[in-house]
Amino acid sequence: MEKTQLILTIALIVIELVAFAWLIIDIQKSKKKQDKIIELEHQILKVEGSIMELEKTIVEKIDVLIERYDD
Repeated sequence: MEKTQLILTIALIVIELVAFAWLIIDIQKSKKKQDKIIELEHQILKVEGSIMELEKTIVEKIDVLIERYDD
């Protein structure tokens, strides 16, 4: 009986170690994916900033054209 308990205890410890290792690996993979998402969001923000600058330039040029037309 004691031998069976010892075997079951060792098996449980091994299972727990494997599960813990799997959890650590999964967390690392999630972190890498999160880093990639953050990098993509940063790139999107840069593109949006560029678009806003272009829109501002377009609006300014339209304003100049409107002023010229009114004169």
